[in-house]
Amino acid sequence: KLVSFKKDPTHETPNYIQDDNGIQYITMYVKAADPFLARIKENNIELLGETRIRDGRAFLLVQDPDGTFVEIIEGE
Repeated sequence: KLVSFKKDPTHETPNYIQDDNGIQYITMYVKAADPFLARIKENNIELLGETRIRDGRAFLLVQDPDGTFVEIIEGE
């Protein structure tokens, strides 16, 4: 579950996965990436990456409010 309690993080937001210890990223496989992309844009979330991977599936990368990288991969 990804949640936010409207508090500021107590640590700096990492720029790269290797910048901190603990859980640094999660991957979510979804049926379709377009609804997620729409919500990302509607909520002015910085999109760190958007591409198509080798087999044509969409790949999106964002960070949650605590700085955890979230990969969204279409299909599977």
